[in-house]
Amino acid sequence: MNATPRRKTAVDSVHASLMPSACTLDEVATHNRADPYWDMLWAPGSTANWVSGSMERNRVQVNRSRTNKRLMVDTPEALRLLNINQGRAARLAGWSCLDSWRTVSAEQMAALTGAMNFLNPHSANVAASFSLDLVDIGKFPVTMHRDVGWGRNVLYRPGNSDAFDAHIKPKLTWPEWVSVTGGYPWSHGGQYDRHNLLATELALRAAEYLPVGAVLGEKFATVDLLAGTGLGKTVKKPDQRRADGVIVRADGLRIAYELTATASTSFESKVRRWAQVLADRPLETSGLVIVFVAAPHPARLRSGEDPRPEIYRRIAKVLKDFPGTGADSPAARMGVASWDEWFPARHELGEAFFSLEADFATAPGKGAQRWAPRQLFGDYAFTPWETFDATAVIDNAPAILATPHWMRTGDHTHLIGTPMSRAGEEVPHPAPAKPDKVKGRPLGAGVGVAGDARLPRRLRLGS
Repeated sequence: MNATPRRKTAVDSVHASLMPSACTLDEVATHNRADPYWDMLWAPGSTANWVSGSMERNRVQVNRSRTNKRLMVDTPEALRLLNINQGRAARLAGWSCLDSWRTVSAEQMAALTGAMNFLNPHSANVAASFSLDLVDIGKFPVTMHRDVGWGRNVLYRPGNSDAFDAHIKPKLTWPEWVSVTGGYPWSHGGQYDRHNLLATELALRAAEYLPVGAVLGEKFATVDLLAGTGLGKTVKKPDQRRADGVIVRADGLRIAYELTATASTSFESKVRRWAQVLADRPLETSGLVIVFVAAPHPARLRSGEDPRPEIYRRIAKVLKDFPGTGADSPAARMGVASWDEWFPARHELGEAFFSLEADFATAPGKGAQRWAPRQLFGDYAFTPWETFDATAVIDNAPAILATPHWMRTGDHTHLIGTPMSRAGEEVPHPAPAKPDKVKGRPLGAGVGVAGDARLPRRLRLGS
C-alpha cells in the first residue's frame, strides 16, 4: 500500500517580491538573493569550491602570480583590523552567524547581519578574518551569474583552526563573547554546503515573512538545549546531536527542522532518536515539534528519483514503536513537509509555507490515509505548563548576533546585567555635600539635551 499522501497538484504561491519583507535591506531580501534550491548551484552530490587562508599562503609559495593579493593580509595588520572599533559590530555579527549557521552565502550573511560589506569578500573584515584562518571563502560549483569571480555570490564558513580562541576571544569583552557564541565554545564542524545554505535560507524566509518569535541556528538546536539542560533538566551527559535549525512561534512553540535529501538507514536512526526525545518530553513542558523537510535535488526529482515515499515509509515504521496519536505522541509532533510545496519555484512562497503546513501520522487508517496535514502556524494548539516559561527563548534570542538584525534592535544588556550587577555590587552613591540643595536627580541621569549615561558600547548587548 502506498504510504505517501497525495501530492498537491495545484500549489498557490506568490513571488517574494510581492510580499512585504521584514528585512530592511531590500537588496538582500529573499527575492534578490540567489535561490539555493531552484537555481541548482550544485550538481547532485557535488560540494562548493573552498579556499582557506593557509591554502592561499601555500599557493603564494608555489606560484606568487596566482595569489589573490587583496585577500592576503599579514598577521599584524589582520590583528589590527580585527580589533579596531570601525566595523566592529558587523564583524562580531558575521562571526556569530558562522558559529551558529556554519555555512552562509554572502547575501545571507548581509541579510542576517544588516551589513552590506559582506557582499565584498575583499572588505577589511573578511580579508583579515580569511588571512587568520578564521573564515574560509567558497564558490558555488555551478556558476549561474555573469560575476564568476569573487563577488556577492561567494560563500563563507568557519575555518578549521584555533584562530578564534587564539586571536579573537582574548580581545573580546564578556558581553561581546556572549553575543558571538552564546556563551558556548566556538565551533567550526558540520560543514555540508548545500544542506547548510538551505537550512539558513529557511530560517531567513521564516523571519522575513512569518510572525515568528525567534529563529535559531544549528548550534542552538541541540537535543540538550531543546530537551535537556535548556529546559532546566539535570543530565549526566548533554546530548549534542542537533537539528538544522529552530523556528520559534510567538507563543514559544519550538519547531525544530531537519532537512533531508534522502531516506537512508541513518535517516531512520535520526527519526527514532527524535521520536524518543518527543516521547520523553511532553509538549506542554518542552514546546517541541520536529518537522522533516524533504529537499532532494531538483534534478533528481525530474529524473524520477523522489525520496519522499521512502521518507514517509521510514517514519511510519519508527512510529509503530511509539503508538498513539494524542497531543503528546511522537505521531502528533513529528511532521513531514516538502521544500517544493513550501517554495514551489524560484523565489516563490507557497501557501503551505505561510502556515508551515506539514503532514502528521494522526489520521485513522493505514498507508497514505494515515497522514493528515496540520498548520503549525494555524491550527496547532500549544498551552505551556504553568511552570514552563516558553517565551524566555524569544526574550533571550536578541542577545545572539546570529539572530536576523531586525529582530535584535535596541539595548539588551539587561539579559546579562551590568558588570557591577554580575559582580553582586551596586553603583556607589556618594552623599551630597549640600543635601538641602539636592533635587534628587539620579546619578547618571541626563541633563538638558544630553541622554542618560550608558555603559561603553563594548560592555553592552545591542545598539
